[in-house]
Amino acid sequence: MLARICFIYSLGVFTFFWPAQAGDKNSFQVVAYNVENLFDVDGVSLYSDYKEGMYGITELGNKLKAITSTLKKIGGTTGPEVILLQEIEVDRTPSKLLSATDELLRELKLNGLGPYYFRLGYNPKDPPEKWPAVHCLTLSKFPIIESRLHPIERARPILETTIKINGHNFTLFNNHWKSGASSPEMELHRIQNAEVLRKRIDELLEDTPEIDFLVGGDLNSHYNQATVYKEQMKETGINDRLLSFEIEPEGKNIGKHLYNLWHELPIRERGSDAWKGNWGTLMHILIPKSLYDAKGIQYIEDSFRVEKFKGLNEVIGLGIPFEWSNDLNGFGSSDHFPISARFQMKGIKTKKGNHFPEIEREQRLIDYAGAKELAINWEDSQLLTKNFGRTFKFSGIINRKKPISMKIGQLSMGLYSYDPKTREILFSHSEGDSITGFGYLSRYRGQWQFIIAKDDWIN
Repeated sequence: MLARICFIYSLGVFTFFWPAQAGDKNSFQVVAYNVENLFDVDGVSLYSDYKEGMYGITELGNKLKAITSTLKKIGGTTGPEVILLQEIEVDRTPSKLLSATDELLRELKLNGLGPYYFRLGYNPKDPPEKWPAVHCLTLSKFPIIESRLHPIERARPILETTIKINGHNFTLFNNHWKSGASSPEMELHRIQNAEVLRKRIDELLEDTPEIDFLVGGDLNSHYNQATVYKEQMKETGINDRLLSFEIEPEGKNIGKHLYNLWHELPIRERGSDAWKGNWGTLMHILIPKSLYDAKGIQYIEDSFRVEKFKGLNEVIGLGIPFEWSNDLNGFGSSDHFPISARFQMKGIKTKKGNHFPEIEREQRLIDYAGAKELAINWEDSQLLTKNFGRTFKFSGIINRKKPISMKIGQLSMGLYSYDPKTREILFSHSEGDSITGFGYLSRYRGQWQFIIAKDDWIN
């Protein structure tokens, strides 16, 4: 099944140059980026919070600005060479307004990023009832020579795209697997997702054992899925079926395993997303041993990065992703950090770089102690969208029990905690009680609140 192809250019004339990058113009960058729901403004959506009255031109403009600014931070003035995007809305009114894809491509061009070829992660010719709500989108400054879709169970199709770089083919698998990383039931679907991908990879390897490819995107699985959920899941998609691996291929025969680039980083630096107090690694770039040989494309050792920028897509203090919100005209960025890696074609084997094969036995806790140390005293003037997620020291009076909230200054602010012990302490307060402590600024159902991370955040 073929996906749509296009190339955006200026002045009607196309001349291909090797994309320049600071430091080494003969290398190129691949980015995997879940943008967290980029939708158009036609009001026709499978998600209720993107219907008319909930999301419009202003919100779309702020969302596009966040994406474009992040990509410029990652790849410079013209952006990364290859981008694997997830959570782009499928266009349900193609004859009405610009689609989310078209809006993004226009914004990129207006801001000097690209030019890009692109492929959609769904088939517009299919009946609408077969379309997913959102799809994967692959952008490339290099020519696209082939593309196909691989339908998977209860998730977005895997988008396979082959690009040509100075005469060499490079195949990219853009993924967005079934969500619910901690759910054993959802893992059964991710196992099927992994099997489809693994089967296709094996077909390519059988035909061309030294083929250059990579797997990227949001697999909704942690790099250590099989270890973290050992008691709940007999097997996992990413580790047991796709064969994600912790051993760097340099000088080693890892067979059909795929090297997971999270092992380029020490444990304390692994994290692309956060959920209920824990770091996650749902975003991935996995590579085969062929990207360590001297032929075609080579991975550049130690080039793997988590792309986070304080105040833009990273919450100041907590260091977690600055998630997107449609509230207040739209603010934030995404609930996932993008990740990136660099590649080259120099005809020399990839050297052994920093390598950390250690596997965490459980998900790592967010560093709340660091956020507490950076906390500043709350004032009503701090109630700004740019401070979303920032930790403050507060002092107020409980003014409502259900849902619990406090009067602080001239405001009424909600209080909550994801930690059961902390919730018990918090809910033990009565109306009129004084309460002091620390909380990070958040919103719930259109209301501002403080999230109390741990029991030692309440004095």
